[in-house]
Amino acid sequence: MDSTTVKMITPASRAAALKREKAAAAKLARAAGKVAAAERSASDEAAWTEGVRKGRETIDKKIAAVRKAMGLRKNESDTSAIREMKERMEFEMMCALRKDVLGK
Repeated sequence: MDSTTVKMITPASRAAALKREKAAAAKLARAAGKVAAAERSASDEAAWTEGVRKGRETIDKKIAAVRKAMGLRKNESDTSAIREMKERMEFEMMCALRKDVLGK
């Protein structure tokens, strides 16, 4: 005689096994979501930093051109008009960068 054992799974143990599988899948999904969020955050931060650097370079070039047109030397202080223009350009750059990088 062949002694094969057949295990009968009761509905309660089947439900418990299903519950364990769902819990394990949920833990994996949360971990994957956290990793994806960290990657997205890092890429957004890098894009923001690069955008700020490029924007400041552009603003500095524009200010240098205005100073040259006004005949101001490097060691002379900026006039109030140049300071206001620089603040306005920085504000516009930040708004555009926020819209481009963060999509808000």
